[in-house]
Amino acid sequence: MTKHPIVRMWDVLRKDEQLVSMMNEARKTSAKQPLIYTFEIPESYQKTEEAPFMRLTEIMNGNALENDGGSGHYRYLFAVETFGKSISDVHSINERVVEIIESINGICFERELSKDEDFNLYNQMLSFNIILTKKE
Repeated sequence: MTKHPIVRMWDVLRKDEQLVSMMNEARKTSAKQPLIYTFEIPESYQKTEEAPFMRLTEIMNGNALENDGGSGHYRYLFAVETFGKSISDVHSINERVVEIIESINGICFERELSKDEDFNLYNQMLSFNIILTKKE
């Protein structure tokens, strides 16, 4: 069975020991599972004390390399949002995310920093472009 591209990217990030360690160090506790989610962050983790946590969302999924729909590759655009208590935490974690995605030939083409007033957390969204084979 072929995994959806967002699940493939989620897998790559959550299995990176250095990234998970950085997130745990910033949180000052160890989570049983990395706090990296697709689309929805569980309500129980949408808390300042749980930060940093991360969300992946899809921007666009299309065929790559050929226009007739016969391509064996996806052109996949996705976003990684990191929520943290400090700009420095968010920045250093996201620098690692960029390294990870670049190591599999992805490109970060946009970064946007904001502050989530509801949770009093900083949020930086990274947008990526990557070519993936349709079959793993």
